[in-house]
Amino acid sequence: MAGSPPGVSGRTAMSVNAIAGAVAGTLVSLVLHPVDTVKVALQADRSTKRSITNVVTSLLKKRGPFGLYAGLSASLASAAPISALYTASYEAAKLKLSPHFPKDKQWIAHCVAGGVASVATSVVYTPSEVVKQRCQVSGNVGAWRACTQIVSEGGVRGLYKGWTAVLCRNIPQSAIKFFVFEKLMQQVYSRCPSDGRSGIHSAFPTLAVGGIAGSTAAMFTTPFDTVKTRLQTRGVGGLEGGVGATARDIIAKEGVGGLYRGLVPRLVIYVTQGAVFFTAYEFVRRRLLTCDWATEKEKTGKSR
Repeated sequence: MAGSPPGVSGRTAMSVNAIAGAVAGTLVSLVLHPVDTVKVALQADRSTKRSITNVVTSLLKKRGPFGLYAGLSASLASAAPISALYTASYEAAKLKLSPHFPKDKQWIAHCVAGGVASVATSVVYTPSEVVKQRCQVSGNVGAWRACTQIVSEGGVRGLYKGWTAVLCRNIPQSAIKFFVFEKLMQQVYSRCPSDGRSGIHSAFPTLAVGGIAGSTAAMFTTPFDTVKTRLQTRGVGGLEGGVGATARDIIAKEGVGGLYRGLVPRLVIYVTQGAVFFTAYEFVRRRLLTCDWATEKEKTGKSR
C-alpha cells in the first residue's frame, strides 16, 4: 500500500486508512457472502464428501436463494470495524517498523505488520465468525438469536471458540498476502511509473495483484481454515479439542485432503476478496487523501 502524500499527518493518514478499510471490507462482505456460505457448508460436513454443485443445489433447494445469505447481518455488523481496525493497525505497524529495515528488507516489516493487524482484529473477528457460521450452518437462525444461544450454551467463552485456529490461519495469511501484494506492486510501479494523471495504475494492476496475493495466501492457509470451521461449528457448549487434535481427527478420518475441504470456494473468495478489497481500499484511500476532506481535517487539527 502506498505511503501518504506530503503534508498529511500520521493521524490523518491513519483515519483515512481506517475509513478506506471499512468501506472495502463492507463491500467484500456483500459480494462474497454466498460463496462463504458454500465454503462453510463444505467444511462443516463431517460425514460425506459432497461436490460444490451438490452443496449449492442442496442449499438452494432447502433455503432458496436468500438462504445463501444466512449470517450476513453478523458479517456486515462486524465488517466495517474489523476492516478499519485491520488496515489502520497494519499501516501503523508498518510505519513504525519500516525505518528499522533497509529497502531490500522492507518485506519483513510488511509481514510483521500483517501479523500484528491479525492479532488486533481477532478479538472482534472471532465472535463475529462464530455467530456467522452458526447462522450459515442452521440456515434459519438470526444473528442475535445465534449469539444469545452461544452465550447461554458456553458463556462468553463460547464466542471465542476456535480463537487459536483463527490466529494460526490469519497471521500467516496476512503475512503472505501483504508480502506478495507489496512485492508485486513494487514491480508494477518500477516498470510502469505513473505520472499521476492515468487511472490505470490504480485500477487493473491493483485488481490483478490483489487477486494473486489473496489466492496465494488462501492456498497456504486452507488447512487452518478447515480446522477453524470444524471447531466453531461443533457443539458450542463443548469446548473440548484444540487445533492439533482437530487436525489429527480430520486426517485420521478423511485423509490429508480433508484439511483442504472448501479450497475451491475459498480460492474464489480470496482471489475476488484480494482484488475487490485492495482495489476499493486504494481507490477510497487516494480519494480521501487528495480531496479537501484531508486538507480540512489538517486545518481543523492545527486550529485546536
